[in-house]
Amino acid sequence: MLSSLSLLTKAKRSESRCGMRKSSETVGLLKKTAARFGWVGLVICSALGSGDTLSRQAIADPLGSLGLPVSCVLGTECFVQQMPDIDPTPGVLDPLCGLATYQGHDGWDIRLRSLRDIVQDVPVLAVADGRVARMRDGIDDQIYTDAEDKTRVADKECGNGVMIEHASGLSSQYCHLKNGTVLAKSGAHVQKGQRIGAIGSSGYAEFPHVHVSIRLDGKLVEPLTGKSLVDVNAACGDLSGSLFEPSAVRALDRQNAAILEYGLADFVPNLPDLVRKGAPPLAKNGGNPTVAWLWAINVEAGYRFRIKLVGPDETILVDHTTTAFEKRKANYLSYVARKLAISSGRYSLSVEMLNADKSIQSKNGLFIVLE
Repeated sequence: MLSSLSLLTKAKRSESRCGMRKSSETVGLLKKTAARFGWVGLVICSALGSGDTLSRQAIADPLGSLGLPVSCVLGTECFVQQMPDIDPTPGVLDPLCGLATYQGHDGWDIRLRSLRDIVQDVPVLAVADGRVARMRDGIDDQIYTDAEDKTRVADKECGNGVMIEHASGLSSQYCHLKNGTVLAKSGAHVQKGQRIGAIGSSGYAEFPHVHVSIRLDGKLVEPLTGKSLVDVNAACGDLSGSLFEPSAVRALDRQNAAILEYGLADFVPNLPDLVRKGAPPLAKNGGNPTVAWLWAINVEAGYRFRIKLVGPDETILVDHTTTAFEKRKANYLSYVARKLAISSGRYSLSVEMLNADKSIQSKNGLFIVLE
């Protein structure tokens, strides 16, 4: 979530703010180690306080061969919510020439729908062979809502996380992992595709996700394009220099607007509850007025939604299309309410995301309301 994540606190901060107080001898060793790898800005917190020196291993060059950092189907089981901001000016631009980012964002945020979904223990994977330089676990999963929450996680905004050093001056950082799932231990060697934790919501997180950032010679890079995040000439859409392997590029180079969830309820859902609790219960026979709803992310300006509800006798109960959005919406809830309560039977609900007359995504579901 944050562009400055405390798992790799910069050297100007004191050792105690890194979560561990180190002796002067250990700090000196870390400085020498960081200098060896060119990590000028990450002297104090670039490794654990074990005193072990960090050595390059005889492993394959990871550049151009990074794997996906998650084991889930993008667009179905997990979703790209945000990408790095490649625009060094006050504007914003994601690597696919869209606006799925915010000012200064430095990583890929791959999310689950709700906090409830972290029980699935969706694996977070090492993107390449390497050595674990630093890890943290033991921070509870929660959803950030206000200043009090932010204060509570001060200096631990990354939450439970892992930093891995790879060959060729590359390093990867993984934040907001689920409490109790961090398997990677400091100093251990990991292989590409090895599970190091699970997607969670620890630290400064507004939704359950893993935040993955990549550094090359200590400098933040956008891995899908392979360009530095401070490159004033960085161009979106050029993936010829990607740090990812071809299959990962194909998985990430996709439409990121998505319908996360939809359904029938007897009250209007709200976004905070959807993020915390997931979908509300199915509407009940003879209950309150019926609400057909959908929840979507990364909805672009000009998009519309169509919601269609068909009753047990094939009668069309709802067929509503929204007006085009004037502004982009990172998260959006759309719904249509009927004054009449729902009765028992089988209901067909279809929802569709449209750009003009072009269908971006559609979903259809059968909902059975019992007596």
